[in-house]
Amino acid sequence: MTEPSSRRSAIAAGAAALAALAVPRSAEGQRRRGAAPAQPDTRATLSTAELFHPRRAPAAVAATESWSRPALRLARRITFGLTPAEAQRALKLGYKGFLEYQLNTAALDDTAVESAVATNWPMVNQLPTQLVQANQGTILQQLTDATIYRQVMSPRQLHERMVEFWNDHFTIYFNKVGYLMVADHREVIRKNALGNFGTLLKASAHSPAMLAYLDNNVNRNGSPNQNYAREILELHSVGVDGGYTQNDVAELSRCLTGWTLNAQGAFVFNAALHDFNAKTVLGVTIPQRATNSGQGQTDMEQMLDVLIAHPSTATFIATKLLKFFVRPDPTAEQVAAVASAYTQTGGDIKAMLRVVFTQSWLVAAPARYKRPYHLMISALRGSGALIPAASLSTMRGMLSQMGHVMFDWETPDGYPDRVEYWSGNVLPRWNSMSTIANSASGQIIVSDAVYTRFGSTAAAICDTIDAMAFGGEMHATLRGELTTYLTAGTINATRVRETLALALSSSAFQWY
Repeated sequence: MTEPSSRRSAIAAGAAALAALAVPRSAEGQRRRGAAPAQPDTRATLSTAELFHPRRAPAAVAATESWSRPALRLARRITFGLTPAEAQRALKLGYKGFLEYQLNTAALDDTAVESAVATNWPMVNQLPTQLVQANQGTILQQLTDATIYRQVMSPRQLHERMVEFWNDHFTIYFNKVGYLMVADHREVIRKNALGNFGTLLKASAHSPAMLAYLDNNVNRNGSPNQNYAREILELHSVGVDGGYTQNDVAELSRCLTGWTLNAQGAFVFNAALHDFNAKTVLGVTIPQRATNSGQGQTDMEQMLDVLIAHPSTATFIATKLLKFFVRPDPTAEQVAAVASAYTQTGGDIKAMLRVVFTQSWLVAAPARYKRPYHLMISALRGSGALIPAASLSTMRGMLSQMGHVMFDWETPDGYPDRVEYWSGNVLPRWNSMSTIANSASGQIIVSDAVYTRFGSTAAAICDTIDAMAFGGEMHATLRGELTTYLTAGTINATRVRETLALALSSSAFQWY
């Protein structure tokens, strides 16, 4: 695969940013360019066990004490990982400026990335009628590879993070729906990731993949299936505590009768399957309609508007966004503020995110543990990796080993986002970081020459790793451990790569 010109330009820009971020630190307390004068380091000292055991929250908290610049804290949350260029841009634009920069997706040129996707993974842009006879394994590989590539390479990093968020919110299990997943990912998730929640919910409700996944294609008058009705209430809109009852689930499933798909994989409303009798959902009465009125589809369309405007939906989406981006225990005041933005704007996602990323909230927020997919993408970005191959089977293999295969979560609640769930797979995470750091050819190319461009001393190499992956905010204890490892043997390409692997395996990198 030919490397896009934008990536080559980014590499050049990254080199300049690296030069700005990676400055010598051999003199104690030397001032970082553009930073405040260095102060005596009074931070906690971490043991080696703490440094390289990502489950240890106290270690992660201590490691993040060196994260002194709010703009970089923001960049860590709204991107898939710092790069020298991204860090420098965040510092230049400042906290609010960088947030607006990422929210303004139309101004971020993604042409080269999308061109590479179209060339190498053409199935992701094809229609269901083109994919129905294709090999389903190949479709999944192309969808996965294109998503990985976009999230490593795209300048639209906040958009890509929201794609990740909505992929879990509107989870669909590929092995159940197959090729239908492609259109859902493209037309529902990616198209609406930073748009309007109401538009997104309606797009999902009309998605053949969602209807097939949650069995609404077999939901019919006289034999209702309640799966989709239950999940659209519990997981997609008002939330499990949103005030609905089992009777609301049953009545909503009747509204959904006849919402199905045809043999070409397109949404259709089949009036012959619809229950035209009166229904009451969440206190809203839907009158009986004549079977020949042509209004049967209106039942669920009306209820979608009810769900979108429901105050519990505002609260549920606000809470989930805060938990994903800020902290696992948002305050009632924080939830209310984001929910208010939802209500005032009719579900505008960007408006909610502007509140979610209130600077004082994020600066005070605890570190978050990277899920395996996030960790892999951030390591590819932070190592300066090039991805010249059309098949990304190496990355898919890492995700399989770490238990985070894309589009492979069977139940509709999405992959967990809790440290307790992911903290048991430490060794596969370390192995994946080692694979990336030691890749010099093939599907991943990390150049060891990048890490010695400012010199082959331990100090210069650590400075470069710091600038590449840590935004110039590496904890002093981690720097000491890496320096000790480098100086314990001959500094050559192998030892530089091993040191990079150690840095990527540290708790300071595996939390963000």
